[in-house]
Amino acid sequence: MKKKLGIALGSGSARGWSHIGVLNALEESGIKVDCISGTSIGSVVGAVYSIGDIKEFEKFARSIDWKSIVSFIDVTFPGSGLIPGKKLFKMLSEYYKDILIEDLPVPYCAVAADVLTGEEIRFSSGRVTDAVRASVAIPGVFTPFKLAGRILVDGGIVNPVPVNVVREMGAEVVIAVDLNNCTIEENSEEIKKSEDGEKNISEKKDVEEEDRGKRIFEMLEQKYNEITGSIRTKLDNLRSKEHVPNILEILDNTTHIMQRSITENQFKISPPDIIIEPQLGDFRLLDFDRAEEAIEEGYKLTISQIGNIRKLLN
Repeated sequence: MKKKLGIALGSGSARGWSHIGVLNALEESGIKVDCISGTSIGSVVGAVYSIGDIKEFEKFARSIDWKSIVSFIDVTFPGSGLIPGKKLFKMLSEYYKDILIEDLPVPYCAVAADVLTGEEIRFSSGRVTDAVRASVAIPGVFTPFKLAGRILVDGGIVNPVPVNVVREMGAEVVIAVDLNNCTIEENSEEIKKSEDGEKNISEKKDVEEEDRGKRIFEMLEQKYNEITGSIRTKLDNLRSKEHVPNILEILDNTTHIMQRSITENQFKISPPDIIIEPQLGDFRLLDFDRAEEAIEEGYKLTISQIGNIRKLLN
């Protein structure tokens, strides 16, 4: 008799497109997911999978370019987050509609956190849209989500890869997709050996990536300036010839460091049976236009584990 399979989809911003590849590989191999839990981007993909619309959502993910990213960003300053996210969540709500979690074909749970109490908040009932909105509110980036007297943010600050949640949902075999186990250094620099054998640090950029980054930054700058002229001075201070991490890079890296530490500790307490670790360390916070390579990475790693997964299930 087949054991019940659960999957825990971790937080990790744009790296989360790899969750689609993981789920595709399982489906292609005829392996059914019996329950699913997700944090942050994991809650986004997990909800769509539970609804049964993952293929359409994959088309959307692959269609995103840098212009699409900018169009979803509605910048605010000052406030409790840089991005209110109304445009983005309005778009996502088209996939979730007014569906209730308890009515989903595949049991689902999203993880968020109460920023005032530090409590882990689990959404196993109620509107899917509310659960996802709360779970993806990256502190400092997206404004928190207020619900039932609570102020909710990204569940990654308390449970980045919710293995224990899936266990409690009844899973006998758990696959964990950990997006934060890639090296942080790859986010901005790579170590290269010089001809004399010494190691030098150089920025890992090519012309296309650099141009893309400039375009996104310029569009963001324009949006900021529409709100207040004082932002220009702040942005000019951030943009210098010598590379200095901007606010999004700092938020992304600090979150990455924190979540790696939390995940390591939680895996000791509630270890998964299979760990999928996409190596996408060069992905930045808003690199959502790189879905193709992230999906391929998740797919490739999962296919390599199919034999092990089948043994555990049987």
